Amino acid sequence: MTGQMNKKMIRMLAPLLCAAILAAVPAFAAVAPLNPAFTEYVVKHEGGAKNVGAVKNNINIKGTAGVPNFGYVPSPLDWSHLRGVVYPVGIPRGDSAARAARAADQLPATYDLRPSLPAVRNQAPFGNCWTYSAMAATESNLIKQGLASSSDIALSVWYITYYAYNSGSGFVPFTNVSGQPYYNAGGNDWRAVALLGRGTGSLYAAEAPAPLTVGTVYAPAVAPRRYKLNNAFYLGSDEVREVPLSEGRRDMIKGAVMEYGAASVGIYQFRNNDESQQAISKDVFSDEKRSYYTGLQYGDNDINGSTVNFYTNHAVAIAGWDDNYPKENFAADNPPQKDGAWIIRNSWGAGWGGDGGYFYVSYEEGTLCDGVVYDTAAARSGERVYQYDPLGPVNWYSLYENGSTEPVQYFANLFTAAADDRISSVAFYVPEPGNSYEIKIYQNCGANSPVSGSLASTVSAVGLVPGYNTVALKTPVDVANGTRFSVVVKATTKEGGYPYPVPVEYRLENYSKAASANRGDGWVSGDGVNFQDIIDAGGDGTVSICLKAFGERQHNPTDTVLEPSGPVTVDAPEGVMAAAEEVSAGDNTKVQQTVIAELKDESVEGIAADKNVTLKGVFALTVSHGNTGGAASFTVPFSTPLSFAGEPYVIIPKKDGSGFVAFPAKYSAGSLSFGVSDLNEFFSTAEITVADVRESAAPAPSGGGGCAAGLGAAALLLLIPLALVRRGRRS
Repeated sequence: MTGQMNKKMIRMLAPLLCAAILAAVPAFAAVAPLNPAFTEYVVKHEGGAKNVGAVKNNINIKGTAGVPNFGYVPSPLDWSHLRGVVYPVGIPRGDSAARAARAADQLPATYDLRPSLPAVRNQAPFGNCWTYSAMAATESNLIKQGLASSSDIALSVWYITYYAYNSGSGFVPFTNVSGQPYYNAGGNDWRAVALLGRGTGSLYAAEAPAPLTVGTVYAPAVAPRRYKLNNAFYLGSDEVREVPLSEGRRDMIKGAVMEYGAASVGIYQFRNNDESQQAISKDVFSDEKRSYYTGLQYGDNDINGSTVNFYTNHAVAIAGWDDNYPKENFAADNPPQKDGAWIIRNSWGAGWGGDGGYFYVSYEEGTLCDGVVYDTAAARSGERVYQYDPLGPVNWYSLYENGSTEPVQYFANLFTAAADDRISSVAFYVPEPGNSYEIKIYQNCGANSPVSGSLASTVSAVGLVPGYNTVALKTPVDVANGTRFSVVVKATTKEGGYPYPVPVEYRLENYSKAASANRGDGWVSGDGVNFQDIIDAGGDGTVSICLKAFGERQHNPTDTVLEPSGPVTVDAPEGVMAAAEEVSAGDNTKVQQTVIAELKDESVEGIAADKNVTLKGVFALTVSHGNTGGAASFTVPFSTPLSFAGEPYVIIPKKDGSGFVAFPAKYSAGSLSFGVSDLNEFFSTAEITVADVRESAAPAPSGGGGCAAGLGAAALLLLIPLALVRRGRRS
């Protein structure tokens, strides 16, 4: 059967299978079309390819030992509205001067991240390249920020490989339609972003190491993440590719790589020249120069009179570029027209290719697609994630039918506080550049409207980039355990912009079958006053808005200056004496600011990261102990009355300036008693902060898998010490 006949049969089958796909899509007021590449993938994997028989399946993810594997499959989320759109990614948002300064002529002709990156790892024998490219981009970003180095960073690819398609401790899995085991089911950056955004990773590789064989695969233990994904910025268009990439888009990618590190991208990858000769009668590799160029375009290609489609099958990472890389360095029978190439990090091991696992890909390569850079920070284990979208966005939604371009739409989530939390930031997906957003947080809301509570914080956000964006609140909001609060986003679409501003997750049989939702969770509005439940606005009861809130621990200072009122009682070796005195108001404030910063960084020894802390004031304690060390106890009387909702502690700086240590204390009859482990470590004089340390939430009841019912039938999943909060989901 010829390629043309195969293609014809695929097109005959596609409408039937697309109809089946769309039949499972909720009936919305308006949703954007699904990504055509995803539809084509489903056609091939749910009956289409089986019935056609000889259709070339270019999403080949099944490998054998010693043969490089692939593993890229498309997302249903459509980005085709960004075709030809160029926007700045490599400059922090809001920095207009820096954006103007980084013009194309400011980009270097060569840029190479290879010396700073860890050794290339090997995905064999699994089809999970997408996890390797995502983790390579994440590691590169951490190194770029100085949070890691090539010698000490190795993130787990197996953790997200496993939990992408398997449930466990409340994790919601994606649907596997590949016909392959989960480790060969494939994925893409938006799966990775959804997993990392919800708190499934990043972990260290040592905590969930990749198995070496199919026979040793395993379920990794659920663990708190070590790093948190803050942003994931999109660099391409997922339907119609520019072949080759325009100079403007190349510069956009270069700027992003310079700012954030390596970019995860898709490509059609032949394993070797024997394979390419069989498929297209051309070499694609120069074995000597380790360069790669297919001469193909994404999708349909005329090969010897037959139409053959080449869709992305592999995920790699752009680790630099060379504008002057000679076109003569590519295969002699298949060279590009111009100089210039990307430096690509593969996932087939450091021994592949003779250049440490890297190779060069021509700027003119037509199968390159997508592109995401990851912006990551050290995770705070005491942080809680409020969310209803564990599988991330499936589509873009509009409140208005037929995609009518109304400049303003509102979307909101109503959450129930699982603890006494401080809401410090929110995150959502942005479909295009140039839109503006206003985010409001309401406290003490009712069940029937996200704006029924009291307005507690407002922040505006401009310059957001297509992809996943985190926005910090200028004024963090404290929410009380068990009360409702809301996040309300006003999205103003630029003139002539994309008419679907709301990112939504819903049940798509071929992708997100496990998605579910509860009435009262997500809301939409045209005026910001009258909201309707997203379930009523359209859908089959599984629609959630992709909008998260992040709750930190509450760390509160005080203006109170503590006044010691008498002699200090000392229980210590003979000769040790102590005296307490008041500090100035300025020092009282300064010391508390330092302590709160250390608490936020979770670096105060002796106080668990999941505790809330209210500071009660500062006093100075001078201890005369000569050369005497060891433990000692003190009782300090105060004329300042103190009260504690939790447990009293003292927080004492180390004498060498290396940090703070907290010790439990007792308060009785106006006096505070506490002990230290070693006099030499803390004294002669120390400015001591008194703290009230309390639980952020009531302990979860035993049994029931660690879940506790809340308002609105919420389910609280506590992963100690990271807490992920979402509504109960059907698996």
